[in-house]
Amino acid sequence: MRDPKVASEPKHPIGSVDNALRLLLLLRDRPSIRVSEASEELGIGPSTAHRLLAMFEHYGLVQKNPQAKTYSPGPTLVTLGLSVVRHDLRAQLSPILRSLVEQADETCSLLALEGSDSIFLDAVECDRPVRTTSRVGLVRPAHCTSGGKALLAELSTEEIMRRYPREELSGVTELSIGSRTQLLAELAKIREQGYAVADRENEPDIWAIARVVRGPDGSSLCALSLSCPVQRYTPEKEAELARLLSAAVADAQQLGR
Repeated sequence: MRDPKVASEPKHPIGSVDNALRLLLLLRDRPSIRVSEASEELGIGPSTAHRLLAMFEHYGLVQKNPQAKTYSPGPTLVTLGLSVVRHDLRAQLSPILRSLVEQADETCSLLALEGSDSIFLDAVECDRPVRTTSRVGLVRPAHCTSGGKALLAELSTEEIMRRYPREELSGVTELSIGSRTQLLAELAKIREQGYAVADRENEPDIWAIARVVRGPDGSSLCALSLSCPVQRYTPEKEAELARLLSAAVADAQQLGR
């Protein structure tokens, strides 16, 4: 398999490196791969394909599913991909965040999903004396944040089961989702209403709402969230912030077209 976007082949290729990089491209194009598939696609023996995948597993580039006997992208590969897009996302969406803050007069954050965690990539604070402060760089369980839950809702039930292999979930506050069953029910609700809410689930005095930003191919890129002290929450405020987020997401998705 050769990627048409890759430059012409170097004059002195290194076979083992070439196979490793081609294997990475295979993982880019499919959710998982078997040893036999890697062997056939790369034109190498099954034992060589197995050794390559074992080395990838050692460095976290893939993770093995012993039951299905498949390998899927691992945390290191996901982190590498996120590191490439984070700067671009922040630069492109910064005006959207600032506009949202001006309209909502509440703090806006940009979040990405990594495994079962949500990462705060960027934030713009509002000017109110009492407000949610920036959480840039903070990593929180995805099922405890509005942005994390919005992004989890984009995944299939099978993928949720893989990322959350245990029924019991560790929370951040007393109101955090505590079980996989509860999470699946929450994600179904999010898919129906189109946005996610975290009511004191990440911090005991903060309420937040989030929507997903999708790329040109329809895949989820990140989430935009608006958060405020729980004392300022009302059902009317939720409806208004949901409307503002919907418009902001539509604007953000036009930037990538």
